[in-house]
Amino acid sequence: MTAIGLGAGAFVGVGPAQADTPAPAAGAPNLHLEGGVFCTFGIQPGKPWGESWSMTRYMKVTAQNGTFRNVTLQELGGQNQFKKDLKAGESLEIKTVWFGCFPSSISGYTISDYGENLLDNAGFWWNVRQIQNPRLLNG
Repeated sequence: MTAIGLGAGAFVGVGPAQADTPAPAAGAPNLHLEGGVFCTFGIQPGKPWGESWSMTRYMKVTAQNGTFRNVTLQELGGQNQFKKDLKAGESLEIKTVWFGCFPSSISGYTISDYGENLLDNAGFWWNVRQIQNPRLLNG
C-alpha cells in the first residue's frame, strides 16, 4: 500500500496514511488528532457493493489525561463534530467510505476551551494510489 501522511510536522512515506506526533509529558492533558486515507479490497459491512475496492478517509480526536470542554473536530471544507465534554479516553471521529480507490485527502483540526499542546491538533493525510475495480457482473 502506498500512502503518505503529514500531520503536525511528522511524515510517513509508506503504509497507512497516518502520522503520530511525540506523546506529551506523562499526565499532561492533550487533545490528540490522528487520521488517514487508505484503500481496502473486500466486502464492507453496511455498504451496497461487494467484492471491490473502497477508500476510507478519517480523522479522530481523542482526549488524553483529562476532560476537555467544547471540543470541535473540523474537516476543512467538510463535516464537523462537536461534544460539550470530551472525557479522557473518549473520541470524536469523522469517517467516510467511498466506492473505488483513487487519489484523495482529508485535512482538518480540533479545538477546545482548554489551552494545551497545539502541535498535534491539525493534520493533512492523503493517498496517491489508484486501482481499477474488477468488472462488475451486472454492468
